[in-house]
Amino acid sequence: LPQRVHIIGSGLIGTSLAMALVRAGISVSVADASPTHEALAADLSGATRGVVGAPEVVVVATPPDVTADVVAEALGTWPEATVTDVASVKRVVLGQLRARGVAGIERYVGGHPMAGREKSGAISARIDLFEGRPWVITTTAETAVGGVALVAGIAGAAGAVVRALSPDDHDDAVAAVSHVPQVAASLVAARLSE
Repeated sequence: LPQRVHIIGSGLIGTSLAMALVRAGISVSVADASPTHEALAADLSGATRGVVGAPEVVVVATPPDVTADVVAEALGTWPEATVTDVASVKRVVLGQLRARGVAGIERYVGGHPMAGREKSGAISARIDLFEGRPWVITTTAETAVGGVALVAGIAGAAGAVVRALSPDDHDDAVAAVSHVPQVAASLVAARLSE
């Protein structure tokens, strides 16, 4: 179990994870592009703002469209840390990292907690958000085994049940059980609004 975790992104998932890890006795720091969001996440979770010492694990909890950029930056900034994310797509993030030739890609461990709420933002965070929920960890032949253990440790500390899948299997499963139903529901809702 890591002792120092840094979370980048202080929305629902990032703040809920900070709460759960602080409760588990882990030293947690949070950062966000918005100083206001960062301060709120720190206040709600008991985490510190900014990085304190060298993190063992960096969790990227940003929107999926910028996840690969933030993961790449984190791998370069903390050359000893395992870097994971919480994005709902894994193939795209991994593909972007490979296409850029990002150094340290073996320290990237894809992650996706299958948890959420109908509300977003730090103010909607819950300490029990992950309890009993699946947390998918995706690995490839290049993924460092020690990093997988660290990410599984934080998922377990948050109360989640760890499941391992390849990035392709993860994305196919999530598309079938989450993305397609969401698109269908949105289409039906759009028709009803008329």
